Amino acid sequence: MVSTPPDVGSAGADGGAGPAVVNVGDELTFGEKRNGNQEWMLECLWRRRHPARVALTLADDVEVIAAWVRHLRQAGHDPILISGGIGGTHDDCTREGIARGLGVGLERHEQCYRLLEQRYAERFTPQRQRMAWLPAGCRLIANPRGAPGFCHQGVYAFPGFPNMLRPMLENLLERILPASAEPHWTVLEAVLAVGEGDVAMEVEAFSRENPGARVGIYPSTRRARRETTVRIRCPRDDAAAGRAAADFLTGLQARFGGHAPEP
Repeated sequence: MVSTPPDVGSAGADGGAGPAVVNVGDELTFGEKRNGNQEWMLECLWRRRHPARVALTLADDVEVIAAWVRHLRQAGHDPILISGGIGGTHDDCTREGIARGLGVGLERHEQCYRLLEQRYAERFTPQRQRMAWLPAGCRLIANPRGAPGFCHQGVYAFPGFPNMLRPMLENLLERILPASAEPHWTVLEAVLAVGEGDVAMEVEAFSRENPGARVGIYPSTRRARRETTVRIRCPRDDAAAGRAAADFLTGLQARFGGHAPEP
């Protein structure tokens, strides 16, 4: 049975739902390897002040990849950034999954074929030649260290090797998603000398009364400490929400005690 995403509601008023990050690999879904690429990609988007709205880890399965590509595009996510599974081995099926999700076929990309042929010369095996079979109509993403990535209809595919992915993605984002001069979110937080459950009701009430804010409550992972961090992310242009958050956190600290967040 193929795992399929949930039904999709309408996109936001601006027609977009923000970036999505997708990492592909059985070694990730089986828990055999830490998903360091996902952590880095999410941090990269946050630093550029365009945080991802969705982060997925998918198996090396054509139908699963295709279903989620269709879902993310229907939901209005842009860009959709996918890493992993574009090599030439039998389990590299991201190219085909993206093509099916976009409703196009695979075809030999002549520019990509020539680049690979030049790079590998006599080592340009049939398996490596597979890397030139890409979704019809796509454009290449330059990779100085190996096979190119590709992009089509708002979907951008990269190798899973960090030493390739990182410079490729950073160069791409400079063009398609420039860093915002101002942060989208104002982030306020307080560390309280109290357990999570003791303050959860009040935090939930504040979140309900301020739906534009993203409110998180995080208990300490240190056994010797009974602490909870309350972090409130307010839209930068909502001054009233920022004031309400500051007042709320000040009140919590006055009641429960605590200390400033550690750097």
